[in-house]
Amino acid sequence: MTDEIKKGLLGIVVDETTISKVMPEINSLTYRGYQVQELCENCKFEEVAYLIWHGNLPNTIELKKFEAEERQNRESQKILPKLLNICQKNPIQWMLQELL
Repeated sequence: MTDEIKKGLLGIVVDETTISKVMPEINSLTYRGYQVQELCENCKFEEVAYLIWHGNLPNTIELKKFEAEERQNRESQKILPKLLNICQKNPIQWMLQELL
């Protein structure tokens, strides 16, 4: 065992992944080989999520199917209207209950 003390996370490897990689030579983070900057400029969030989960960017049909499935699985869509209704009726009481 070494007595060398490392500062911060320099030299610390937690795990390895094929999904993302820091590429210092191009000053970028990549997801599945695509530069994050390019994904941000050219893709919707759902396209990048599909890329991360499936390993490739979706075609139009795959994207529409993925978006539909993703929307069906959003629990917050069912809960949010009820939560907003409660907050609007008595916001102070709701905030105090959440904070205490």
